[in-house]
Amino acid sequence: MSQPPTPAPMHPHQSAPPTQQEPSAPEQKQSMSERTRATITWAVVGTMLIAAAFAALGALNRDVYGAGAFVGNYLSKLQEKDAASALRIPGVALDKPELKAAGLPETSSNALLRKAVLPEITELAQLEDVDEGDGVHAVTWSFESNGTYGESTFLVKREGTRFPLIPTWTFEQSPLAVVNLAIDHASVFSANGFDLDTRSISGQTAPSFDNIVNVQVFTPGEYVFESTSEFVSSEPESVLVDVPSRVHEAAVTAEPTEDLVAAAQEAVNAELDACAEQKVLQPTGCPFGIVVDDRIQGDPIWSFEDYPEISLEAGTDSWVIPTVTGDAHLRADVQSLFDGTITRYDEDVPFSMIGNAYVMSDGTVEVTIAEDGNSER
Repeated sequence: MSQPPTPAPMHPHQSAPPTQQEPSAPEQKQSMSERTRATITWAVVGTMLIAAAFAALGALNRDVYGAGAFVGNYLSKLQEKDAASALRIPGVALDKPELKAAGLPETSSNALLRKAVLPEITELAQLEDVDEGDGVHAVTWSFESNGTYGESTFLVKREGTRFPLIPTWTFEQSPLAVVNLAIDHASVFSANGFDLDTRSISGQTAPSFDNIVNVQVFTPGEYVFESTSEFVSSEPESVLVDVPSRVHEAAVTAEPTEDLVAAAQEAVNAELDACAEQKVLQPTGCPFGIVVDDRIQGDPIWSFEDYPEISLEAGTDSWVIPTVTGDAHLRADVQSLFDGTITRYDEDVPFSMIGNAYVMSDGTVEVTIAEDGNSER
């Protein structure tokens, strides 16, 4: 059996191969300290990043997704005259039960909730956002509408949350308001230049002389109402709607235009001409006539050289023609009952009359006339 080889003797000057030595205790402590510092540093950085993320999210929720921003989005839709988008914002549009629950007339019309009626809104600025509790915020914004400064406070409520932790809102109290509009002496009116007929709102088929309609409007804004047409005109009535879910009052009073007076005058003249066609001394339903004790030979002939000049005043349910005087000319042959002689009657017969004028649904003007029984003439 062979023997294992014997290792060669080491030369006196040859070093032993190096062996790995364990670090000393101070070196181990220093390495652990560095790892600890790195862990702490990263923990602090992570905490700061998380805190910054939550701070950014909080600022985002406040400035972009907060109650004030929710109201600001609604106001921007009004400023852009985007009525349709404004109505789609949660809590804005109201049906009849919701109108009643809000203390508003449930029959109020939404005919003015449209682009053409929206007023000019500028200088929007949020003034405050007050947490009322239970998720409700009272948000106040200032504005200018047609140069008029105003402030409006809106109640909104947190509705829920969407990812990532972003709140959603709805109007706790609708920003809509109602204008109770009285329109005297006309059935047509305009709101911020948009023309409407009260019949389209009330459902009536015939025009009424005096009307009251309730119309919904957006808050805020200045609304200008007037009644101006071919036959009537009014002074504009401005209403600053700055309080949501409130009934605001407005009234316009229409006065007759020269065109209406001219149309009524023409109608009166036609009525008098129709009376004059009756070949009798006392035309039926007419304001003039005469009583003659003698016998009339042939047909009496009535005519007008001049017509009485009328004016118009507002009455209870129509335009009133106040007492006016005139002369109807009569030509007739009169035979004396005493001696049978015939004389020609060719004279003016004075009369006084009153009347009413009506603007019909087809735009025509009709009148009724009658003798003024209270006149001394």
